[in-house]
Amino acid sequence: MSYKKMLPLVLAALLLWTVPASAAPETTLKVAVGDPEDSEMGVVGHAFKKYVEEKTGGKVEVQCFYGGSLGDESEAFRNVQKGTLPLAMGGIANLVPFEKKLGLLTLPYLFANIDEVVAGTNGAPAELLNKYATKAGFRILTWTYTDFRYISNSKRPITKMADMQGLKFRVPQSAVLIAAYKAFGGSPTPISWAETFTALQQGVVDGQCYGYIGFKAMKFNEANQKYLTEVHYTYQLQPLVISERVFKKMTPEMQKLIVDAGKYAQDAVLKFQLENAEAAKKELIAGGLVVSQLEDEDLWKKAAIEKVWPEMADFVGGKDAINEYLKACGKDAWK
Repeated sequence: MSYKKMLPLVLAALLLWTVPASAAPETTLKVAVGDPEDSEMGVVGHAFKKYVEEKTGGKVEVQCFYGGSLGDESEAFRNVQKGTLPLAMGGIANLVPFEKKLGLLTLPYLFANIDEVVAGTNGAPAELLNKYATKAGFRILTWTYTDFRYISNSKRPITKMADMQGLKFRVPQSAVLIAAYKAFGGSPTPISWAETFTALQQGVVDGQCYGYIGFKAMKFNEANQKYLTEVHYTYQLQPLVISERVFKKMTPEMQKLIVDAGKYAQDAVLKFQLENAEAAKKELIAGGLVVSQLEDEDLWKKAAIEKVWPEMADFVGGKDAINEYLKACGKDAWK
């Protein structure tokens, strides 16, 4: 079954729940969501909504506002921190300005594969990341898995680092990703997520970076993105966070329910990502997208570890913070 046919079925299945006809919401939780509904974020939104509304018998309603309709991701996170918005979901890079140690997750080549990503966002590593987040006024409920940030552009296939020369790429306002693109030979241009499609369409920048499902949901193939290269320099993690101020006002029972809902949504999106990324890739290729592999990815990793990590260590909390996280993940210390 194609990705296009699969997503509505997944979302429909998540909505198959029943509450008493007389039930009326006593509380409404608004969630600002950066991506469109037909994306990994949409799977998280529907799963979280299903769990909360089902377990509360409809007394708590979850309203998800997709596609940045409540403002861009940075603005949404700011409102969550203040407690004026209960929840928000967006790219990790947009959460880093509030707690720099979360920038650890944007270090290039931190994760080699999806197994390492999952291990690094569960158990002891997840507890450590949440410790950082709560100090900044957030509580991470779900890690939205959205694949590696593959590089796409409108000009030519990229098969080696030299091909990056002369190309302008949209990046989030992330010092780490900006440094990474410079190390790889590209020209990074920070642009908000809400403005990315237009910037690509109008040629303000030549390319961007995203996984297959998100690429398809954002319709980047309609914004001059003809070529995509599977570069594994960073995995796109998009946390669903709740305001710590809002969370602390909840009863212990409601707090547990919200945390459990986040875990339920995280399991749902991981399953969806693993089952549907390849289908999305095939549909995009059938539509004309040219997909390439790197001939020299070892050089990209070398540039990242030798240039970007030392340059950005202080920006993400320092060498001790990096090694604290690596230790939690069961990895060797960075020397």
